[in-house]
Amino acid sequence: MSTTKRVWAMAFLTFGAVCAYADDEPQATKRLCATEAPSGLERARVVSTLSYFRQANAKFAGLKGSIEVPVAFHVLQNGDAGNLTDAVLEAQIDALNLAFKPYNIRFRRVSASHTDNASYFTMGYKSAVERAAKKNLGKDPEQQLNFYTADLAGELLGWATFPSDLAGDPERDGVVVHYQSLPGGAKAHFDQGKTAVHEVAHWLGLFHTFEGGCVVPGDEVDDTPFEGKDASGCPDPQPDTCPAPGMDPIHNYMDYSYDACMTEFTPGQGARMREQVATFRPALLSSSLKSAVKPFEIK
Repeated sequence: MSTTKRVWAMAFLTFGAVCAYADDEPQATKRLCATEAPSGLERARVVSTLSYFRQANAKFAGLKGSIEVPVAFHVLQNGDAGNLTDAVLEAQIDALNLAFKPYNIRFRRVSASHTDNASYFTMGYKSAVERAAKKNLGKDPEQQLNFYTADLAGELLGWATFPSDLAGDPERDGVVVHYQSLPGGAKAHFDQGKTAVHEVAHWLGLFHTFEGGCVVPGDEVDDTPFEGKDASGCPDPQPDTCPAPGMDPIHNYMDYSYDACMTEFTPGQGARMREQVATFRPALLSSSLKSAVKPFEIK
């Protein structure tokens, strides 16, 4: 391993920037997530709100109660294209539970609808079609995860909304993933259901590990090393793209590695997800956690 650290010059902070493929591989073999980080102003508001939550709930970080996420699948199709079996949906639930189990976050399928609509099936990110599909199909966003599968435009694998988006735009809440990225799908290198893990983690409050590059505050999680550039494939040797301590977190679910290389969240990420749920999605807390969380002021 080289002892020389590489520093990637960032053309801009990624506040509001659309996630992009790394530029050293053909587009079809790379992860592409369209989830946008909040604007600088919105990000500051979230930081302030979380600070108020911590002041009111200093002991929350030590509580072990579960977070329970009911999942409503919305399978979008164009005829037979896009159809997913119950077995595939259950395999996706299993993949989510395996990834989030260390942080006592649990998922269960509560419904699965199938909608044959060619326009919905090829929806684009933040398009009028996306909003129409979610308005017509989504339900109870405060109480459950609305999970949409489709043949996404522009080689996208998925996108998600953040917890802090829920109050202001509940109609758009949820995750969208390419139907071929679920377990056993046809997306080479992205066929183990980990696209959904990545997008659901956004939905629970995480940024990409390469958020902001080598610039503070990065992804706002203390135990994920700064990362100057998104990972591509399964890099070997493990890169080190920032002068701050730590190799690039290529095995983290919030990087852009192949599914086979994505195996972990950090404890800091787990704590951030639990805290964001308690702050912005409290209906998902188990009864023991609900009774322990004290009221606080949302800024």
